[in-house]
Amino acid sequence: MKWSVCTTGMKDRPLEDILRLVRAWRASGAPIEGLEIWVGHLEPYAARGPSALEELASKLADEGLAVPVISGYTYFSRSPRDRDADLQDVRRYAEMASALGGPAIRTFFGHLASRQASPELWDESLAALVEARVIARGMGADLLVETHYQTFADSLASLRSLLDSVPGGDLGLIFDAANFNPDHFDPLDVLREVYPAVRHVHCKNYHWNHEAWYQSVPVSAFDPSGDVDNDRVLRELAARGFEGFVSLEYFGRRGFSALLQSLEEARWRSA
Repeated sequence: MKWSVCTTGMKDRPLEDILRLVRAWRASGAPIEGLEIWVGHLEPYAARGPSALEELASKLADEGLAVPVISGYTYFSRSPRDRDADLQDVRRYAEMASALGGPAIRTFFGHLASRQASPELWDESLAALVEARVIARGMGADLLVETHYQTFADSLASLRSLLDSVPGGDLGLIFDAANFNPDHFDPLDVLREVYPAVRHVHCKNYHWNHEAWYQSVPVSAFDPSGDVDNDRVLRELAARGFEGFVSLEYFGRRGFSALLQSLEEARWRSA
């Protein structure tokens, strides 16, 4: 497997600044082989036309950096008008992906917990998700659903239903072990069942506050005091032959410190 970094946690920095950071990290030995890029970081390039994105793709390739995923924020569940807007966004993201050489596009599925979704809302949202996949695939990209709390992809049961419901049975997932912690699910139980659908992985760690989720404290990916045993997750992935990217994903000032420590820990594990 290969290491990448998510730029979604650095929304306040332009992509050029992030690339300078990545160069410095790699020069110090961080095993970064890819960038998972937030669509907001790509918008300035897209505004200048496809050639600007193609130039960015060439620059990244020259530096030996792949783009496994571009990260959008679509849900397909909020309202009919919002679903239409999500479909338009997917088309726009697919244009970006095409110019970058066809990386996958990250989406969420649903804007609330699966247990709160009525059968009607689930079916309407699923139909929009399926349509979005057709749009993306028609432009050379795939659409991957991230496993995440407070979405329709938040539990093993909901993921089984989702994977069984998508035509072709080939929906891809972004597996995030930490996102099962809020609901007290063991991520390995989920991973072992949904592994055939896993195309990409997010990696982070927290001291989770179950009384106030957004007051949880980020710690480095392999900090043994954290609530996520990423060593076990990565061993499971390696045992199953996973060869894709594992993206370190952190947010905020404290998250940035945890990201730096995680890069050092990843270097030790890659030595």
